[in-house]
Amino acid sequence: VFTLTILFYYYKYHKNNEFSKFESINFNLIFISVFSLFTIISARGLIRLVMLLAIPVSIIISYFAVSVFYDLRKWKESYKLFSWLIIGFVLLLMIFSGYALYNQISSEAAQYAPATYNQQWQKAMAWVRDNTPSDSVFAHWWDYGYWLQSIGERATILDGGNLRSYWNHLMGRYVLTGRENKDALEFLYAHNATHFLIDSSDIGKYTAFSFIGSDKNLDRSSYISSLLKDPSQTQETKNSTIYAYFGGTTLDDDLTYDLDGKRIFLPAGKAGIGAVLIEKDSNGSLVSQPKGVYVYQNEQYIIPLRYIYDSQFIDFGSGAEAGVFIYPSALLSAGAIQNIDLTGAMFYLSNRTVKSQLARLYLYNEDNQYFKLAHKEDDPFIAAIKSQNPQFNNDFIYVSGFRGPIKIWEINYPLDIEFKEEYLSIEYPTELRLAK
Repeated sequence: VFTLTILFYYYKYHKNNEFSKFESINFNLIFISVFSLFTIISARGLIRLVMLLAIPVSIIISYFAVSVFYDLRKWKESYKLFSWLIIGFVLLLMIFSGYALYNQISSEAAQYAPATYNQQWQKAMAWVRDNTPSDSVFAHWWDYGYWLQSIGERATILDGGNLRSYWNHLMGRYVLTGRENKDALEFLYAHNATHFLIDSSDIGKYTAFSFIGSDKNLDRSSYISSLLKDPSQTQETKNSTIYAYFGGTTLDDDLTYDLDGKRIFLPAGKAGIGAVLIEKDSNGSLVSQPKGVYVYQNEQYIIPLRYIYDSQFIDFGSGAEAGVFIYPSALLSAGAIQNIDLTGAMFYLSNRTVKSQLARLYLYNEDNQYFKLAHKEDDPFIAAIKSQNPQFNNDFIYVSGFRGPIKIWEINYPLDIEFKEEYLSIEYPTELRLAK
């Protein structure tokens, strides 16, 4: 509409040789109108962008109020009194509605907590307050910063303000998705971090922090997807049982593999994995490597996977550089958990995720000399299962989605660690700034 209006008046003024009329256009008003339109559209797409509306709305309302005041001065006296009465009435309504809204919000705020700040987080933060020194510094993805600061009463490296967004990149790159303890520890040491926290929702957020933590070629960008066992596809053989897990996700990196003497190339973003096959004997022990069923251009390729975590981490030494993490699943009926399958779900872990810090510490529970598990706060569903069935000793379960504990590690730095000031920089390097 805006573009067509410009074209119409351009044509009209050009035809009548009245280009001088363009000089009377108030481009400030056009700008603020367009700006407010874009912020409204943005707010419809992402709720946090509602905050941007405060700028154009404040300007528009202020301009309207002032312009009305100046226009009233030009009116006749008989109309002025009536106009002032209307303005006074509107002001009274605004004051009344503002006061009523304030009381309503004040009452709600006293009893409100964010939906994701649940009982599990309340207990975890109580443990933090009672069991960590008051000068502790917590490292985690930025989403939980304000909770640690206000409710856990501890300092954090990152928080929702994202004042130093480059640190988000460094946290995502070296601490959450990195493979080397050394890189993670050097970043954490520069920020005086004493504890490291991972929440179960970080599995779903892997897409975000791996993208933010990537270089200009998106070398870390990935995702962790769940696949679920389909009992109807279970195959019984003479000495084993083959279980099929289905889900499906595209590849985050090119995969090249020699299969039966033929070189297979599966491109990232175009090929994907549709299922994983697991073969076990009657005792529940693995008979062979897990096999990924990859799909590309309507062709299926069954390729062995090198890694698997099934109560313990196993490296077969060969196969595609990817793996799976097997964990329980259950059905939820009338708010109660039923039909627990101890091997009912799995994560497909690509080469980019299978040895990441998050996978090693959070999923595999790696015995790491630098990160010592100090506290684990179970998900309420898992805590309920454990209370009813003490033999259930798994930390994870799939119930309408992945559920897991909040884990907190105490950081132990090596004696020879070096302080690197570059980890305190708040400016993106030029190549990253251009790429992002």
